[in-house]
Parts: sequence; structure tokens; C-alpha cells
Amino acid sequence: MKKVVMTIAVLSACISGFAQANVVGNQSDNTHVEVGESNVNAGPHVAGRAGIGAVSLGSTAQKVDFQALKNYSSVQNGVNVLGGGHAGMGQFNFAKVGAGDVWFGEWASDISSDADRAVYYVGDTTGTTLPTSGTATYAVKGVNKFSGSNDLNGTFTANFSNNTLSGSIANSQYTLGVNASINSATAAFNGTATVGPVSGTAKGHFFGNNAAALAGIAQFAGNAKALDTAFGGTKQ
Repeated sequence: MKKVVMTIAVLSACISGFAQANVVGNQSDNTHVEVGESNVNAGPHVAGRAGIGAVSLGSTAQKVDFQALKNYSSVQNGVNVLGGGHAGMGQFNFAKVGAGDVWFGEWASDISSDADRAVYYVGDTTGTTLPTSGTATYAVKGVNKFSGSNDLNGTFTANFSNNTLSGSIANSQYTLGVNASINSATAAFNGTATVGPVSGTAKGHFFGNNAAALAGIAQFAGNAKALDTAFGGTKQ
């Protein structure tokens, strides 16, 4: 496998101000990885894009862009897979959302276990606008301990008249439901994530002109952290 050099910049996460180019994102745990704006201009890597940093490769303050990182990965069912213990960096499962520089995914030291695992989303808000009324449906994919064929799929509906987002994604193991409020000023959404009787939080952003895409994470506490899921979708 090709060597991956991940050197990475301080998170520059601002709200989507719609006229400025800013990278926004979040992760369930920044102990081992952190998303934000890349700052590497070396080899194929370009600063100023949506990126990620890893403790295993130096520091979370150093971030490399996903656009270049995907060139080192294999693609399984629409998900880029990189790692599996290579150079002790753990495993990265990530996917691009729509036409923009928008990504979601997960990292784990061992993807089959619950230890040292984080889910994340990150994207460039350049040109992002939201409708002021009406509804839109999004085809959404999610990853949780991705193993090649266990991605979650479903639909979310955004109601821009009352600023709500709801829907669900599922695989053969479980169904994840999301009910959130949309902040029209920032293009962000925050709310509740549920798996059966278990409740957690959902957070994310819309991206692109007329809210062309969305990405986010569902996060759970305590023993339910195994349900932490990253997701992204495009408008239908």
C-alpha cells in the first residue's frame, strides 16, 4: 500500500455566512482525530480544503485534505476505506457528499471494536444558501463500523418553512432516526437521534446552493457509543 503522509492546520470552523468560503465540521470525539480546514501543500495535498488530522500520524492540529486522501483508499460500496493498521494509523472510512467538498466518515484504531472510535463530518460552505420555504427530500447514507456492505441508507425530509429536519437510515442491524431543528442563519441543524428506545444527539450542516447536500453525526453516550454514526445526503 502507498505510504500516506498526513500533516495537517488549526480548525477553522465558522458558520456558513453564505458569502465566505469556510470549512465547518464536527466529530464525536477529538481525542484521536479532528476535522477542519487542511493546511498541507505537499505532494497531492492542498491547503484550505475539508480535512482531518490524526494523533497517530503526528497531531490533530495538522490536517490533510480528504480530496487528496481518497487517492490512497479503496472504494467499497461508495465508501473510501483507508488503513486497516497501516503505519499504525487505524482505519478511516469516509465518503464524499454531492459535488462539493463535503465528507462524512469514521475512524477507529480497530473498526470492529468500540474502543478509540470517532465519527465526523466536514465540508466547505462556499456558496451555501437555504430555501426560505418548502420541503426537500435527501437520499442519505451512513457509516457505523463499516465493513464493506453494512452502510445505512434512507431519506431525510427538510421543511424549510418551519425549519425542521426528520427521517431515518437503516441497515440490517438497526434503524437510526433523526429529528432536528434547522438554524436558517447558520445552515446548521441540531436535535435528537434515536435507535429504538435509546436517545442521543444529532448535529450537522447543509451545504451548497439551495441546500444541495447535508452531512452530520449522531452521537450517543455511555454504553450506547457503539451506535455513533456519521451520515451525508444529497437533495433528490
